[in-house]
Amino acid sequence: MIRFFSGNNPLNVLLLFFLGVLLKLPYFLEPVVPQADDTDGFLYSLLLGWLQPAGTFFPSLYPILSYLLLFVQAVTFNGLINRQKLFPQPNLLLAFSFLLITSLVPDWNVLSPGLLINTVMVWAWPQMVGLYHNSQPKGNLFNLGFGFGVCSFIYFPSVYYLVLLIVALAIYRPVQITEWLVAIIGVLTPFYFLLVYFYVWDQWHLVQNLIPVHSLRLPNVPFNTSFWITFTLVNLPLVLGVLLSRRFVARMLVHARKSWSFMLVYLLVALFLPFINSHGGLSHFVLAAVPVSFFHAGFYTAPRNKRIPELLVWAGIAWVVINYFTVHG
Repeated sequence: MIRFFSGNNPLNVLLLFFLGVLLKLPYFLEPVVPQADDTDGFLYSLLLGWLQPAGTFFPSLYPILSYLLLFVQAVTFNGLINRQKLFPQPNLLLAFSFLLITSLVPDWNVLSPGLLINTVMVWAWPQMVGLYHNSQPKGNLFNLGFGFGVCSFIYFPSVYYLVLLIVALAIYRPVQITEWLVAIIGVLTPFYFLLVYFYVWDQWHLVQNLIPVHSLRLPNVPFNTSFWITFTLVNLPLVLGVLLSRRFVARMLVHARKSWSFMLVYLLVALFLPFINSHGGLSHFVLAAVPVSFFHAGFYTAPRNKRIPELLVWAGIAWVVINYFTVHG
């Protein structure tokens, strides 16, 4: 399986699409209708309200939209990584690993705020990495800040992706206070327009719901055998990818090495956000799916002997099948 997707043949994209459909077949057969949680933003609630009439008549609309988002994110981000030459040769391993790991966690196949925000992050990450070559980055910085501000209306803790933007400025740009201020102004601009809307339409009482009370807590999930098997299948290749990929990263240009370090920062921030105002389930941890799949791809690429990576891939596929027959058998 790894050797098959180690190339960058356009035909493999089509085969990857159908493989993803097979991996996610249970979610098409028994669609889950998403529900807004108290921690979710008003834009997400508006989206669900807009989809509700069609979703009531055709519930499979939700898993179809979720899969299309996941597939587009996977292929788009894989293409961006190939263009930036962050692996020894172009491949589709990142897209494959993204579809596989999202199939391991049922909550990651539901139309959730994190899934929508990942679409923004797939656009934002190369913009941040591209600051290295941009001689006039203020327009991009404002757009990035604005995007993160809008994301907070989908899931408020995502506003802390501003930390990623600050780290990108520190890594890729000489220190210029004006650029940092432009990024912060970009984040604040959506809030400004929303406050103007509240004022004009006499809905000022809604301001108190704009920034929810913050708390840190563990998600409410059962720490049973199934959880730990899934945890191992997702995190073991992640850790090995971080460690083993150093072999070929050390031979890359400075810009590529910085991008690998920046991806690690992205992973840490994405893993932290779901603990803010956490609730039942692991749906918000889908925010980490993009950087996790990146390091999975590094694990599939680094070893010359692919037996262990292949074994873990087939173990993941087998676990998806076992979960389906355990629940529906």
